[in-house]
Amino acid sequence: MIRGKLLLPEKKVVFINESEVQSLRKDVVDALKVFSSLACELADNNETKATNIFADLISMIYKLPMLISYVPSDKLSTPHEYFFAYIVFRHLVEDSMPSNDIAKLLEILEEKKRDEIKEVLDYARTLRKIYEKLLYVPADTRPGYNFTSLASHLQLSSILVWLLQKGSVDLNYLRISALLHDIGKLFNPTNHVSESIKILDEVIEGSECLKTNLSRVKSLVEQHHAPLETILNDADRLAASTDRFSEIVKGALNNTKIGECYSLCYGRDVRTKECMECLEEYGEETYSEESKRLYDVISNSVVSQKVEGNAIGYLVYIDFPGIQRFITSFPKLREMSFASFLVDFVTSIYSFIVLDQAYYERTGKKSRIPAEALLSGYGGHSYIIVRSDFGSKDEVKAWLESVSSSALSKLGIRLDVKVANFAYENYVRNYKEVYEDMMSKSYERYLIRDEGKVYSYGLHRVCDNCGIRPAVNRSDDGEYLCETCNLVRDLSKNRGFIAKYKSKYTLYEEQRIEISPKEDIKFKLDKNQDPTSYAMEIIAGYRTTSDSRYIALIKADGNNAGKIFGNTVTFSEYVDKSFRLDFGVKKMFYDTLLDIMRASSDESIKKDLVSRILLGVLYLGGDDIMLLSPSAIAVPFAVKMFKRSLEYTGFTFKVGIISVKPDHPVQFAYGAVNALMEESKIHTGEKSSIGVLVFSSTLASEGVVKSDLKNYRKEKESFLVVSNDVDDVERLLNLMELDDFGKLMELYWNPEEGRKVIRDKIRSLERFVNYADTHDFYNTLAYLIRSKAKSEENSLIKRIIDLTIKGRDDFVFPLYDYYFILKSIRVGI
Repeated sequence: MIRGKLLLPEKKVVFINESEVQSLRKDVVDALKVFSSLACELADNNETKATNIFADLISMIYKLPMLISYVPSDKLSTPHEYFFAYIVFRHLVEDSMPSNDIAKLLEILEEKKRDEIKEVLDYARTLRKIYEKLLYVPADTRPGYNFTSLASHLQLSSILVWLLQKGSVDLNYLRISALLHDIGKLFNPTNHVSESIKILDEVIEGSECLKTNLSRVKSLVEQHHAPLETILNDADRLAASTDRFSEIVKGALNNTKIGECYSLCYGRDVRTKECMECLEEYGEETYSEESKRLYDVISNSVVSQKVEGNAIGYLVYIDFPGIQRFITSFPKLREMSFASFLVDFVTSIYSFIVLDQAYYERTGKKSRIPAEALLSGYGGHSYIIVRSDFGSKDEVKAWLESVSSSALSKLGIRLDVKVANFAYENYVRNYKEVYEDMMSKSYERYLIRDEGKVYSYGLHRVCDNCGIRPAVNRSDDGEYLCETCNLVRDLSKNRGFIAKYKSKYTLYEEQRIEISPKEDIKFKLDKNQDPTSYAMEIIAGYRTTSDSRYIALIKADGNNAGKIFGNTVTFSEYVDKSFRLDFGVKKMFYDTLLDIMRASSDESIKKDLVSRILLGVLYLGGDDIMLLSPSAIAVPFAVKMFKRSLEYTGFTFKVGIISVKPDHPVQFAYGAVNALMEESKIHTGEKSSIGVLVFSSTLASEGVVKSDLKNYRKEKESFLVVSNDVDDVERLLNLMELDDFGKLMELYWNPEEGRKVIRDKIRSLERFVNYADTHDFYNTLAYLIRSKAKSEENSLIKRIIDLTIKGRDDFVFPLYDYYFILKSIRVGI
């Protein structure tokens, strides 16, 4: 049977391997049984509480990209792991969470039910395969209706079930029925209702405290295609119509090959099996062509609708203005690491908690915001759905801004909040409608607020840390700190870098691999020495305090992400793009770490290297990536990671890599690598690209990078490309025999031999670079051509020159680029 899904943003159709999907049936049933059992255990067999917890646990399957860390660890490390801790813990307490105190809130989420939460987070790794199939299985397999996933349809159905229960006590068995009503489509799309029932029967059999409510769920699922007016049926039909533009599709089917098949899919006498068999006869090529054509028709035809009546739900957009400025206001990696964590925590998890706590009180403790309502939360902004019985849109906005302003003022953070209508009883607005509504309010972020601080004239002692704000406190270290730096330093004591250093990570290959940076890194500190004082040196690869290796900053951003997300039809499509991107980025990183683990038989060397890379993750999620790593491995690691990007995420990336000494001010290096990344994009954005620079003595800053690139890179007649196709960088590494992680680890671990090997490899390029420094472009080009002619056939010099000057339409050659790539490896060894 054809089960193809139109995959965006690259717009191709992926066909599902039926045997792989069928093999996951037991995993799905086992996951539901585990969650059912845990819900009963956490709720002490109280059926109402257990039902509430079970609903949120099921949602975890569909929100897996948001929940999982890039590598599983024994501590809460990512903002969204805190989100999961909250959505479970909130059902077990009557007291409100201290949403006006960030420090206390973090402490509570870290401590409460730690073992139970860890158990589920550990279990999350087994759900990866299930989620991948859910993401690629469409909610509807017919062309024109197959551009959104089953996962997003089930989440939207659940959200609408909640929105339609306005004014009542939460009946979370209705949410469970919405989250599971089409689960049978994974394994038996033609008879998915009966398959869903079979799965529920197996779950009910092993669940004592949830039997009554799960029996209700089963009854609702059995009838969800019947012509009945139930909340589930209404929500299902509304969710389906949101992603199926039936009238547009019908109009586009006239005089097409597959039009006859759709006559079997509509009307009173729907014959699903015959419909799918008809589509199957036309084969995968026709199916693919028609899927793409119909999507283009839909994308160009969807217009805003005028809707009568009041909205039943709002979409709240929370943005963090000035992200880069906030993160780089902290000069030490310890604080910067925690600051990057805070960006996503406050815009998504903290904002969700504030809204949920307020909504719970306003409804007389009848209702909670479901976990599915956090649609997205990456890159310093989030989307959260709230029910309209919270109050007016202005009230929602005012409440969130008021509470967050009070709690976040000491951190120097202000959130920008916008609220728009999301759903009505008979209509869900499409993404473009809401996006345009939000953009019409974009001027608000530039308005002058009344919470600004005014300082008197006169001499002030500025903060010893940031050098910007007035100092108000003296820290334990004897430094005079401003209010913001003092709080961030205090909060970062056991979070951010230090939490990663003390964590135990788990990689899963053929067997479980435990990695503990504190134990596995061969750079031992005395008991009284603070590892955060050596954070940059540890990541760089130091083994003694007299080492001299460089550290690399790797910054990457998805090409054309704004355009890709802006060109989205429905919110289900937006969620699919967002989750697939986040899941794929984490998988790219994880699989590249596995490449390192497979490349050597020496456990101590590879664990040492992987530990340092793990410590260097500043943020990794959505289309925005910032890593620090040993310079020796940075370019090969980035090449292997971003070679996977199109397959794993559908996006290409622009990547900047800068190598500096560990004592270099990290906030300036951050600005420098960001500037390089922006310049590294290939004009069309069709391929992933990498730009590399090494700073030996000069300060690496945004201004210096822009100035250097302006001096060295010309539009015509230049030996500095910057925007190097990742395939070309891979060819250079291959040519130099530096693309093998096993070989690199040998050089990394034996620096004396490593320096000699790399020096010999870089010497041939160094000669040409030195010549280019003192001669004009055409003289240097002639020198390269003469050198090639004089070289022996198939010699290294001849192949380097061929790689540098061949196959280019313009007169821009990557001579300096290749030199910096090799130099970044040398200074890391």
